[in-house]
Amino acid sequence: MKTKYLYSCVVALALLAGCIKDEGEILTVVRTNVTDSTVITAEDGYMQGVARMDMVTENYFDKVVNSQNQIEELNCYTRLQSEFTGLDAARNGKIKSVGYVYSHENKTPVISDKQRCNTYYVPGVTPSEPSVSFSGLLTKLDPNSTYYVRSFAVCEGDGKNDSVIYNSRVLEYKTVLPEDVWVQRSDAPNTMSGRSMPFVCTKGQSVYVYGGRSGASCYNDLWRYNPDTDTWEQQGTFEATNSHYIGTEERCNGAMFAYPNVKAQDTLLYVVGGEFGNGTYTATVFYYSTKNNRFAYQADHPNAGTQFPVYDENGAPVYKTDDDGNIIEPKVQEMRSMVRSYVEDLPIYKPINQGNGVITNKYFGLAGAVAFSMPGIDGTTRYYIAFGKNDITDSDQKHIQTNVYEYDVKYDRTCNGVNEVSEWAWKNWSIGGDDRSIEGLYQAVCVQCGDRVILGTGESTKGRVSDNFYSVSFSKSDLTIRMEQLPYNDEFTNGFKPRANASAFYLNYTKDGVQYDRFYVGCGRTCLEDDYVQEPEQLLNDFWCYDFNTRQWSRKADCSNVLRQGAAGFTIKRKDDYFVKEKFSVNERGMFTFGEGYIPGDGYRGSLNDNWEYIP
Repeated sequence: MKTKYLYSCVVALALLAGCIKDEGEILTVVRTNVTDSTVITAEDGYMQGVARMDMVTENYFDKVVNSQNQIEELNCYTRLQSEFTGLDAARNGKIKSVGYVYSHENKTPVISDKQRCNTYYVPGVTPSEPSVSFSGLLTKLDPNSTYYVRSFAVCEGDGKNDSVIYNSRVLEYKTVLPEDVWVQRSDAPNTMSGRSMPFVCTKGQSVYVYGGRSGASCYNDLWRYNPDTDTWEQQGTFEATNSHYIGTEERCNGAMFAYPNVKAQDTLLYVVGGEFGNGTYTATVFYYSTKNNRFAYQADHPNAGTQFPVYDENGAPVYKTDDDGNIIEPKVQEMRSMVRSYVEDLPIYKPINQGNGVITNKYFGLAGAVAFSMPGIDGTTRYYIAFGKNDITDSDQKHIQTNVYEYDVKYDRTCNGVNEVSEWAWKNWSIGGDDRSIEGLYQAVCVQCGDRVILGTGESTKGRVSDNFYSVSFSKSDLTIRMEQLPYNDEFTNGFKPRANASAFYLNYTKDGVQYDRFYVGCGRTCLEDDYVQEPEQLLNDFWCYDFNTRQWSRKADCSNVLRQGAAGFTIKRKDDYFVKEKFSVNERGMFTFGEGYIPGDGYRGSLNDNWEYIP
């Protein structure tokens, strides 16, 4: 598959010039003084004339793919046009061949240097033909690299040796940087195995993945991706045998966020809710210490060692209060001096009448939720778990919810009793906005885009898969989480399919001096979760971009040939490498990894362990 771009060229003596107006736009190369020429003379005097300046007419790249349509190489090509005129027929010379010689290092490349040289056309010029025009194609060049190139002609000499004439004006130009392409990085190791719907979050330059599903089995291992080495490293396996959650915490299809434990100079990864291999849901929340490489240790909790009195120094009961000091809930019996190994179960429950006036709370799980953070009123960062499905109904039917839970570590104090769920650490916010935006979602995408949170797609409370995207914010005026819908344009409306279980990331980068601020989303499934089991061909691999500067959607290159859902999407910063070199000032990249897939004509592929990186 060949992707062509006309590209601006930097030329000696400023005889060629060009400009890039917008990323991906195909432009005309602006040329000046194209009739300027220079006298050429063979070393032994058997040919002379003039040569026009060599011209770049095309600068493009193509993808070398294997039988699985995976990119193995990105090769650049340059097509040039040249002309020798006024050749001196009286010298009895005859042009035998023409071509180009080029080099990375030598600014005046010649054939004798044994630089890479191709002959593209043998014109058969005789002394009666005083001019020759020809073109050539430089092949398999390195992307985004400077080359020195000039045309040459081989002419007959004195009967013993041929002569070579060169265009004395060397063309200096740069090959294109491949853009809007997916490059396959290293697969996850066999010990990690393929998985779908893992928990994923980033901390600095590291990406963490916990759990996930392969068939009917779920995992309880944590892995870290290192973008500098393009490798996955296992961090640990969670065995929850010291709590009332006996057994392993093998799960998928939940949310994870990174919480700073400033006092301990640590970061805790909170794993929230999810689904077990048998399809049941859980609301359990536990954490992992990145500093100590361990799960659910009391000593790693931000409140470790802190005493929370039930009564103050005057004997008055201590109540839970909001940020303004207002009493929220006077349940002093839940204020204890113990900090649990786990955090809190999410407070998803409903009262059940057991008869004889006995009412107990029945607790439920949550799967397919999203996690995000936003600035708080006091300048701190607040952390949220939103939406998803719970099993709060008495039937087997799962219910998509519109709840948004905020985690407040100040009130994360209770022990972990079998029938005890603390609502103090998890506040339930309501959703505000116009009628369009009051929509709960299951298996949505949720991405931190600078100071914005973008959330969208998924199975909707409106009984379908959604194509809506929202900007999420906290309203200080009415104390609600507000969702404002992103605008559509014709390309999006006519081409984007509603979907669930898609993947997304955010890129804010500078390229050729232009700043880009973009949200990307792709893959997923077009049907409800239950429909997919029998119809895997409803998976997708298309890929879309929302530009915050232009407020426009556009379709980009598909992500490989594998249609997939349940992949992890994330943003990394990678050092300059073969593909970018000096083109980007900030080397932000997006990646899709894992998931379950389907290849048309080849069938369902199960859980995947491939990693794909997007070059915008």
